[in-house]
Amino acid sequence: MESSRSQLKVAMNFGAMYGLAGIAISLIFYFTGASLESKIPQILTYLAQLIIIIIGIKSYRDNDLGGYIGYGKAVGTGLLISIFGGILAGAFSVIFFSFIAPDMVDRILAAAQQNMIDKGMSEEQIEMGLEWTKKFMTPGWLFIFSIISAAFF
Repeated sequence: MESSRSQLKVAMNFGAMYGLAGIAISLIFYFTGASLESKIPQILTYLAQLIIIIIGIKSYRDNDLGGYIGYGKAVGTGLLISIFGGILAGAFSVIFFSFIAPDMVDRILAAAQQNMIDKGMSEEQIEMGLEWTKKFMTPGWLFIFSIISAAFF
């Protein structure tokens, strides 16, 4: 059966759902004052991504491919969903760190510094670590890392 929706269209729709779910999770935990060390938002975002990818692939298989999808097509669809969700999440990260919570970068750097101190790192190592962390906390890098991490996870 010829598909009525393209793989790209399905991936964009479900990627938007994934991106919006991740944004909602981030905002909920930010506005409730969750600790920066909390892994719960990250776990919930990965869980949402997994569920939405599965639902997206099944929807594409059942509604557009006549009930059968090959492994490569399924993996490709999941990857595209993740990339589109990552683009949306990346755009949100830029907005979040630039306008909603510009102080968050300083809070993250302070937490990273404390973590390095707790590990017993030298002053030189801590300075170097913070320097690199600052470089990658710019809006452009945040956007790129959001897409890459969404695609890989």
